[in-house]
Amino acid sequence: MRCKPGTLAFVAVIVLAGTVNGVARDASGFVPGYQPLRPMVKPAQVNISPAAGPGHIVVKFREGITVSSGTSRLAGIGASAAVNVIARHRLPGLEPMIVDDPAAIQNRRLAAQDRIRANLPDLSLYFSTPISDPSAAAEIVRQLNALDEVEIAYFAPRPEVASFQDAMTTPNCESGQLYLNPPTDGVHARAAWTLPGGTGTGIRITDIEYGWQLTHEDLSKGASAIVINGNSTDNDHGTAVLGEMVADRNGYGMTGIAHGADIGVSSVMTQSVAGAIYSATAISQPGDLILIELHSPGPHFNYAVRDDQRGYVAMEYFPVEFDAIVNAYAQGVIVCEAAGNGAENFDDTLLYGQLFQRSYRNSHAIICGAGFPPGPGNPDRYKLGFSNYGSRVDLQGYGIQVYTTGYGDLHRAGGKNFLYNSGFSGTSSASPIVTGSVACVAGVFKNMLGQVIDADSARALLVATGSPQPLPNQIYNIGPRPNLQAALGTLFTAVDSIWYGQISLDKWSHAALPVYLSNSHPLQDIYLPFVLTGSTPMTIDSLTRGPRTAAFEDVQLIFDNKFFGEMGYVLRGNVSGNGPSLSGGSGIVAYLWVTAGFNSIPGGTVAVDTAWLGSSTRLRLVSYFRDGYPNSFSSGTITVNPCDCSHQGDINNDGITDVFDIMALIDIAFAGAPPAPTDPTCPVATRADLNCDTTIDVFDVIYAITSTFSGGPAPCNPC
Repeated sequence: MRCKPGTLAFVAVIVLAGTVNGVARDASGFVPGYQPLRPMVKPAQVNISPAAGPGHIVVKFREGITVSSGTSRLAGIGASAAVNVIARHRLPGLEPMIVDDPAAIQNRRLAAQDRIRANLPDLSLYFSTPISDPSAAAEIVRQLNALDEVEIAYFAPRPEVASFQDAMTTPNCESGQLYLNPPTDGVHARAAWTLPGGTGTGIRITDIEYGWQLTHEDLSKGASAIVINGNSTDNDHGTAVLGEMVADRNGYGMTGIAHGADIGVSSVMTQSVAGAIYSATAISQPGDLILIELHSPGPHFNYAVRDDQRGYVAMEYFPVEFDAIVNAYAQGVIVCEAAGNGAENFDDTLLYGQLFQRSYRNSHAIICGAGFPPGPGNPDRYKLGFSNYGSRVDLQGYGIQVYTTGYGDLHRAGGKNFLYNSGFSGTSSASPIVTGSVACVAGVFKNMLGQVIDADSARALLVATGSPQPLPNQIYNIGPRPNLQAALGTLFTAVDSIWYGQISLDKWSHAALPVYLSNSHPLQDIYLPFVLTGSTPMTIDSLTRGPRTAAFEDVQLIFDNKFFGEMGYVLRGNVSGNGPSLSGGSGIVAYLWVTAGFNSIPGGTVAVDTAWLGSSTRLRLVSYFRDGYPNSFSSGTITVNPCDCSHQGDINNDGITDVFDIMALIDIAFAGAPPAPTDPTCPVATRADLNCDTTIDVFDVIYAITSTFSGGPAPCNPC
């Protein structure tokens, strides 16, 4: 019988123990000094409902058997009995669940083992065959589990996307994306966006399900997505998932929590879920994410396919998916997975034993439950009835009323590239909220801290800082809702300084005092109260933006007592919700404009300081991570330049004012003579401007005549 091209065969290979990279390994690659593998326990009973629907029989052969390319299907000594069982039941031959060269699988496994110093399961030992009659599956599984060469055999129902139909709709676009909002309503995505990497920049999220509309107008990342194993035209679900995470921040449609992240998509149309995890891991770097948007019928109803999805479980319930997730974790990839919509208690030991106890076996995946969103009639953050729950469920997102791309119940125009949805639901809608939040954290670690965060650390950080599930409902644990403001605020200490400049100006003039700011983290609002005190009157006119705040949206006057030298302003960067933040840096953020008027005293000095003005106006820096006084402050000074206008009227510069000065003044005013001398510290134009009205005319001549011959007033003295 000729084998199919590319089919793998088991061969018993005797390999002498040796060393790789200085690490002693036995023939199968196991290292005695590393954390051992926990052996799988074959079930005492196998119950599969007739309503389970089509699925697969999964067989994992004993660890230690070596797989290589061969010329016959599973003809190796160690696999013949299993092959016979499959043949007796007239099922298609067993095919590898991880479609890759066995040597490549082993190389990745060995490198991952060394990275975490733990022995890892051999994914090349998983094979499966499709079965359309679930009533026959239980007996086949029992016969396979009776074989010594089989470590575990089980029935795997066809996985489904973890959506849950909800007919409720709410207003459109970003205003409806409450999950972006500050806690406890949302995850406070906008706080993360102000930090380097806080939009998920430099992180790839690979979604595992069936299909996606990668040309959607609000998913520009689809153009550069890595597509693994094709796509499906049944793609509303995947489009909705991507919209929550990476929809563009472009002023229309939706905005994804981690809209700066890159994406990959790995379809299970023609590969197993474990194969999709494996291939997604292969395109990922440490710190990247994989999202498993699938669940599957579980043991509660003997794997029955049900319209209400009761009894459905997270994919890691099944050994091959669990092992593939562990391998992804070992390579530094963070895996998030939907808890599933089965209303199951994963702590039910009668059904699940210790499979969902992290102390017994730990995939290191972040499991995501579905909670109520805020809103009228909703018990915020309570578990939704359909969501699976238990101590193994880590974090929650909205399980109903989620605004995102796809489906079209909110907006549709021009085909599938223009569909929007306000009722996406299930643990499928909850998981992207958690995954997007994790991507924001991973991006900040990578871009701001120069570090790669692992799955356990990301989970611990978000659980510790999240908005908790209300206490009465914690008996149905789905974990807290992420709070990115609190989580990221623990990563740094804000250091900020404000200081005012020093300027001088002439009497009767207008000038700007620079306001300097050095900040270590992004800021939204800068409150600046000014108090002028000193030996000469000075008037505050206005506050304008500086070079660093040129893009800020508004400057507001919030306290006005200018006659006593007190004015308060606030520079607002983000009034609309889409405005900029002031990134960390140092320089001028504002200019305080002042006037030295008629009663200013030449040589006088004014101190520019700060104080509490009114009930709320104080020196204050506001960001998503801080609201308070800067670490240091220095006042400024304004000096009125010295003034000497005592030579007014002495046009010929002979030290006296007489008829010769009048004659010179007449020549300047009427005959086009050269202008009169100027005095550097006198604010008027020339000595010929005797009445200080800035023009030289007949009135200055009259002024000079009456002053010289008729006892009139002396020339004006603007000083």
